[in-house]
Amino acid sequence: MKLASFYKNSLVPTYERINVLSKATVEVIKALQENTPNPELVDDAKPFVRRQDVMNAILKVVNGLSKEWRMSARKKRAGGNFDYVVVHFEDLNLNLIPIHLLSHAKLPKPSRYRGDISAFNLAIMKDRGMVSEVDFQTYIDFDNGISLVTEPEIPSNIKDIPFGLLLIYDGTDPKVSIRLAALTPDQERYIFCDNIDLLKEYSLSKDTELEIKAPIELKKRRKLRIDTSQVKEYQDTPNVTIKKDKDRANKMSDDDANTI
Repeated sequence: MKLASFYKNSLVPTYERINVLSKATVEVIKALQENTPNPELVDDAKPFVRRQDVMNAILKVVNGLSKEWRMSARKKRAGGNFDYVVVHFEDLNLNLIPIHLLSHAKLPKPSRYRGDISAFNLAIMKDRGMVSEVDFQTYIDFDNGISLVTEPEIPSNIKDIPFGLLLIYDGTDPKVSIRLAALTPDQERYIFCDNIDLLKEYSLSKDTELEIKAPIELKKRRKLRIDTSQVKEYQDTPNVTIKKDKDRANKMSDDDANTI
């Protein structure tokens, strides 16, 4: 779907607010490239250092903003010693996670915390009268254990549930454009993924009427509960569970750790 539809329905922030996060991220990437690396720092530790630096930079800049920005940021733990940051836009009820992804990579690998933040995205879109152009049902491979994720029925307090966004940066190159994206609950497809510069155009034309397609009926699937710790962070919302063959509560793949 076009980013304009999400801007019209208040499911993405303005360019000015996203650019605060983008600038902090790019400054970290530039600094890491310019500084002489520690010779004792092994290759597999570099993604960890980069993620920590980006996370700390965003925490500092967001929590240093005045209250008028209606933004807050806090650190979360996904399991083990894997930390990440969640930025909350209070007036729009949006949660955003910054992640590293190489510019040539198509999608981040499925993970529990990205699944949590995306769990109700299609339900929120349906509540706003937006059409999803993707089929939300798919299979996810968690360590060779197959799980089926389906779109839950729209809960009565859907307006209290945050819409989940990703701020995607290429940590190897500060010149690569920062992207804003949203995932389907199964994490197999982007609902949208666009250069943040597009928000400049929509910000300038925010009073222009944008065409939104009529809502469609989403197919009903058998109910599953998805455990969404991400949703609970700012709101008291219903839980969804991913039915799985293996417990990943305290485990994350090495591949996932190196792509965040």
